[in-house]
Amino acid sequence: MTYISFPSFERRSLLANRRKTVHTTPLSYRTAGVIGGLGPLSTSLFYDTITKIFTSQNLIANPRLIINSVNTWEVTSILEQKDLEALYFFLKKEISLLAESIDFLVMVCNSVHAVLEPLRAHFGFPILSIYEEVCKEIALLQYRKVGILGTQTTINSKFYQSELQSYGIEYEVLPEQDSEILDHCIFQEILHGQGNDKMKMLLLDGIHYMAQRDCDAVILACTELPLFISQSDTEMPLFSSTEILAKVVVEECFR
Repeated sequence: MTYISFPSFERRSLLANRRKTVHTTPLSYRTAGVIGGLGPLSTSLFYDTITKIFTSQNLIANPRLIINSVNTWEVTSILEQKDLEALYFFLKKEISLLAESIDFLVMVCNSVHAVLEPLRAHFGFPILSIYEEVCKEIALLQYRKVGILGTQTTINSKFYQSELQSYGIEYEVLPEQDSEILDHCIFQEILHGQGNDKMKMLLLDGIHYMAQRDCDAVILACTELPLFISQSDTEMPLFSSTEILAKVVVEECFR
């Protein structure tokens, strides 16, 4: 694969549009709609991360969020059935509950981004993409090859793979059998309050697999995963999709 050549690379004016500075006296206040509850703990981590950003940067106001914590089990059932049409109609209904009160929307779940584009086409406000923001961050830091750890819906939908390729960045995913084990642990154990130690072991094994294949970093492409592993657990650079999305929401609320 041909790597991008900095600084001539111009996709989405990448170098000219590095992360915005969030001012302590923001010019405007925008309201973020949040589709959460997928599951509740990852949404709590997302909100906690936003709170820490707000505190550390001495902002004069906290970001204005309207969170729709949707039914975890209904979404889980749809994802297990791999029914993307049902997923689209479910999310369209839930987003519509927020539509008149928000300036933009985010979804605190990577898997549901499998239907991002039809949702964007339906609604008249911006829907920010967790995977676009993660891949942009990776490209800004000039990583050349990354591993992707996430649910089978996320991996099989290939939106991370396509976005990374558009930047000229190579990637690795787990073998199908290992991916199935990780997926099962997320949906059948973690969302039921079980399997914490098992999840950490699976993630460390996955990171080791990526390191053996010359990856420079690993994407935690499921917002549940940062609950079980952090940068202190490995020398491999980790990109938390939860944390990156939280940073973007603060930027967008106060721009």
